[in-house]
Amino acid sequence: MTRTTKWNAPAIHRNRRRSGASKNNRKRLLMTRHMLRKKSQASGKIVRFALVRHGLTQENTERRYISYSDVPLLPDSTEELRALRRTLAHPSPLLFTSDMRRCRDTLAYLRPRDSIQAVEDTRLREYDFGMWEGLTYNDLKEDPQYRRWLDDSSAIQPPRGEPWQSFCTRTAHVWWEVLRNARDSFISSGNHMERQEGAIRRRPYHSSPLPRGRVLRSKTSRMQRQSYGSGPTPRPDVVIVTHGGVVRRLYTLAFPRKSFWEAAAPIGGGVMITAKRCARKWKFLRAERLPSR
Repeated sequence: MTRTTKWNAPAIHRNRRRSGASKNNRKRLLMTRHMLRKKSQASGKIVRFALVRHGLTQENTERRYISYSDVPLLPDSTEELRALRRTLAHPSPLLFTSDMRRCRDTLAYLRPRDSIQAVEDTRLREYDFGMWEGLTYNDLKEDPQYRRWLDDSSAIQPPRGEPWQSFCTRTAHVWWEVLRNARDSFISSGNHMERQEGAIRRRPYHSSPLPRGRVLRSKTSRMQRQSYGSGPTPRPDVVIVTHGGVVRRLYTLAFPRKSFWEAAAPIGGGVMITAKRCARKWKFLRAERLPSR
């Protein structure tokens, strides 16, 4: 009588089959975590930045180059800021301003209750025109250096004025600090952004890092005319009152594909930039014109 024996696979084969199943489980787990991470990143926090140019001064009406001259607003300039004041009626935005009087007075009218809490920063000053300060186009139109500067302001420097690279560097530093404060000062509560008390911090100028390309992302944005007459008015979470050149420069930092002169920076107006904070990156979505006179 022939004895038949049942052959069993060696233990090592069974272990291989088990290890293969465990690898598949780990892959599924990693894929699930990856999908959840992408989903959480997609639903980022929306933050709006209002870049505001100061109100009207006498030098503006005379079309003079004004940077470091600490000139006041015209007495009736606040009448032209009424529409902007309604737009900036956010319960508790972060406030930043140039230390120039015309910017501080503009913010005091727009935010009378909490303008004293604003961060005054000298890096938000206008581009320094040097010896051209207080002059007009008619005063300078025969100057060859001025004509070259009009053609390429990034290569030509006004006499005793500010190099273009220095202007770009200081504005990049302050923009990075504004973004960091916005990140630290707001926490998500559903779809509403709440201010986190005591979150604003300031660094010395030399220690503020420059924005990096891997951190800042933006979509190509076309400047839109916002219709504030119908529907809910968007309220900014961050308000920056500064000068025309700085408004345009901050706009190009958010949207690098845009040129310096594409930003709308009328006197007493400016730009509303809508951004989304996703994981460790800012994604700039669109820019709209603020109401002005």
